[in-house]
Amino acid sequence: MWVGLLFSIMSASALQQESASGLGGSSTSEPEPMLSSYRALTIHCLIAGDYLRPVRYTMETLIIHFGVEQTVNVDSSTESWILIGVIIRIALRMGLHRDPSHWTHIQPRQAERRRRLWITLYQMDFFTSTQVGLPRIIKDSQCDTRLPRHLLDHDPGLDHEVLRPEQPPKEPTPLLYIVQRHAIIKVAAEIYDATEAGLLPSTTVDALQTKLELAIDAIPACLKYKSLETSVAEKPITILHQIILDILIFKATYLLHQQILAGGAAAKDGTKSDDQCVEAALSILAHQQMLFEETQPGGLMFSVRWKVASSLNHEFLQATMMLCLALVRLNKEHEGICDSRVPNRQNEMAEALTRARDLWGNIAGQSVEAQKAANAITAALQHGSNDACVSSASELPIGKTHAVCIYG
Repeated sequence: MWVGLLFSIMSASALQQESASGLGGSSTSEPEPMLSSYRALTIHCLIAGDYLRPVRYTMETLIIHFGVEQTVNVDSSTESWILIGVIIRIALRMGLHRDPSHWTHIQPRQAERRRRLWITLYQMDFFTSTQVGLPRIIKDSQCDTRLPRHLLDHDPGLDHEVLRPEQPPKEPTPLLYIVQRHAIIKVAAEIYDATEAGLLPSTTVDALQTKLELAIDAIPACLKYKSLETSVAEKPITILHQIILDILIFKATYLLHQQILAGGAAAKDGTKSDDQCVEAALSILAHQQMLFEETQPGGLMFSVRWKVASSLNHEFLQATMMLCLALVRLNKEHEGICDSRVPNRQNEMAEALTRARDLWGNIAGQSVEAQKAANAITAALQHGSNDACVSSASELPIGKTHAVCIYG
């Protein structure tokens, strides 16, 4: 299994090299054959190591392998949902869903490793399930694993039986980002579970909205999204983390309100939810445009462009679909009505979709979903209230988002 872990790490490295080469980086080797070979060798090692009977390094190998597979396969697939289901059940068999404090023989370093593995699996489960619109595997009521402590790998406290108290974070770290991302995902997962069965009463929506706002307020200042003009001194990875957290906040918002938008509710609550969904979609597509520009040569995030290559595509797809649906509905509901606010909103949505269509066109040759998104936008812009637009947009399922790769 250690050899399998080595090959999975080499797969991730080959994937990074391939991404850098495809986005303007220089590469003298052949990354695609390397990536295919390392992925296949990882699978061989998992089978030879009998991954269903987990030993040391089994879970690490499975997690990295899953992350690579998710990034390689740009379009969503239920196979990913099935695979993460198998991985999570292996983790449950290992007891990762229970906090290590229940067992006195587990040392601090091992306990922290188990907590980090579990938080990674939890987030993978959420993203993969919402991507394909199917139920999550993990049931929160059956888990009590605590969040990882804010201790870095080189912290000497990990090697002692009694850990020193945590220090409040003074600057962003990868672990701090993962923990803060988890706080938003935990609320978004609760929203996703609650909305699976149908529309929620307004009291439940308000309660979940309050939970989300509390999670947003708890984000440290160093990870709260700021405009690029005020972030030029930040590290590129910190800027990327801030953007991803902001996208997740908007994701949670539309998960809470999207069923009202899809159902076409005309009541006051429906109008309010429509507005929130539209604002969330517009903000996410604005992030898509900015990420595309800033990952080009000379951009602020060019050095970390491989982390952006495909990990957020499904969030952008969701926003595209929602905006197409909202634009069609707006055209139908206000046809022939003279209201100065309506053309302004229509123009704003049309401009955002036009920019998004150009971006989807760049990868339409590699992604079926990108081609569908471009077609849906074209129909929405050309025909407005034409039923063809509704048909095209419906090909992008409302439950689809994307698993943010574990490297980002």
